[in-house]
Amino acid sequence: MTARPLSALLVLAAALAPARAQFFEDVTDRAGLKFTHQLFHERIANILLSNGAGGAVLDFDRDGFMDVYLVNWAPLPGVTSPRHPGPRQPNRLFRNRGDGTFEDVTARAGLEGSGFGSAAAAGDFDNDGFPDLYVVNFGRNQLYRNRGDGTFEDVTARAGVGDTGTGISAAWLDADRDGWLDLFVANYLTFDPATVSEQNPGAYPGPLAYPGEANVLYRNRGDGTFEDVTRAAGLYVPGHRAMSVTAFDADRDGDPDLYLSNDDTPNMLWLNDGTGRFREVALEVGVAFNSIGEAPGSMNAAVADFNGDGLMDLFITRLGYGSLYLRNARGLYDDRMFASGLGRITQPYVGWGGVALDFDNDGDPDLFVTNGDAFVLTGTLSLLLENDGRANFTDAAARGGPFFQTRVNGRGAAVLDFNNDGRPDLLVTTLGGPAILLQNRGATGHWLTLALEGTRSNRSGFGALITLQAGGRTWHTEAFCPTGFLMQGDPRVHVGLGEATRVDRLEIRWPSGQTQVLTNLAVDRILKIIEPR
Repeated sequence: MTARPLSALLVLAAALAPARAQFFEDVTDRAGLKFTHQLFHERIANILLSNGAGGAVLDFDRDGFMDVYLVNWAPLPGVTSPRHPGPRQPNRLFRNRGDGTFEDVTARAGLEGSGFGSAAAAGDFDNDGFPDLYVVNFGRNQLYRNRGDGTFEDVTARAGVGDTGTGISAAWLDADRDGWLDLFVANYLTFDPATVSEQNPGAYPGPLAYPGEANVLYRNRGDGTFEDVTRAAGLYVPGHRAMSVTAFDADRDGDPDLYLSNDDTPNMLWLNDGTGRFREVALEVGVAFNSIGEAPGSMNAAVADFNGDGLMDLFITRLGYGSLYLRNARGLYDDRMFASGLGRITQPYVGWGGVALDFDNDGDPDLFVTNGDAFVLTGTLSLLLENDGRANFTDAAARGGPFFQTRVNGRGAAVLDFNNDGRPDLLVTTLGGPAILLQNRGATGHWLTLALEGTRSNRSGFGALITLQAGGRTWHTEAFCPTGFLMQGDPRVHVGLGEATRVDRLEIRWPSGQTQVLTNLAVDRILKIIEPR
């Protein structure tokens, strides 16, 4: 018998070995999620064209399945090309049928939108049980009230929230804890097409070539109207150029704080005093700059307890060196971007949408980052980053599936569980290209998803602090408006539990101040919890 060469034996062994699980499958076409972002240009000709557009995940009809809203662009003089005049395709609302497919119900819902869309944020501002939708534009923003019958009405003028800045992000939060969701709108910069780059002739100018725009905080009066309280809240700082806002309780004192990711200016962390007044502390606590003292363009902050110490940490995507800020018990942060392994893996890319998710349900938050070039439309690879539970990350793209070998010009990213199987899925938007839905087929650990409904607190439950104990471990997390770069994800709270088969204790500290405790809970289910009255 003739011996086979080693190379042939290795090929045979590989063929006979069981295939490794591919976590994510591109199911966009099968799901019927037909959406293409309109660029209205043949290239990335200026800084506004580099950003792209996103949308929001919400259960607008309250059937228990997450729906998807995606926003689009329109021709914009001085920004888009006159050789690409339109017509503008509408924003799209896709209703989740509950069988793995979506239907386009935009026209029936009245959510076509208008103008140059950027982002969207969903929250129940009138506490009627149905999530409403705020659409962020370059120009006048729009607030759509959910009537509860599958249709929406534009209440922007009546509500007084039609900010006309260069809008790029928004988040719902109950800043003063009065039981009504307030609205923070993040603005970018005032674009002038006549501005040219003095440092790099022929290239488009960077963000510092344009004046920054002030952000806006609207306080909800509880009667369907809002008032601009930006200055009274201490938040008026016009010199920055926001890319996204993240509202979460950084110090776990029971009120929502704000983290601003800015473009070429230092990031900002605004701590809330509990009454809706804020103090900026980013420089003193260590989250204003990256580890080498720069303030490169920051896209968004992903919030999670990455090292399992019970404190909420921040992962920042950037045009340049990103950051992994780990919080300590003194309220200070240490940038562990390179010590964690993330610096080496992410360094070749420009990161845009970055989200935390436990993609394998093993009990610790991992990361997904969609990358893309800021200057050309060639596309780059996305990243799937696996956490060992101590904030050490490795590249898991090889197990991610074919999408992770596909070059896209990614922009927005959102986590959602669109088929309610407890495996976190992903939604990605691209610049001048299609939206992409990635179904998670590989997660094997146990899980619990919480759908919170406030009564004395805001109806969305945003701001609730959660402590969960199972299998000898403790998880600390939070319900908040899950905004990232251009996108808002699934508002439900998902916890991967690994091998734990029961939840021993679940504690919810509601924004109203009351604490609710549940014990001996079954896992692998979506649990709806209503705040006691």
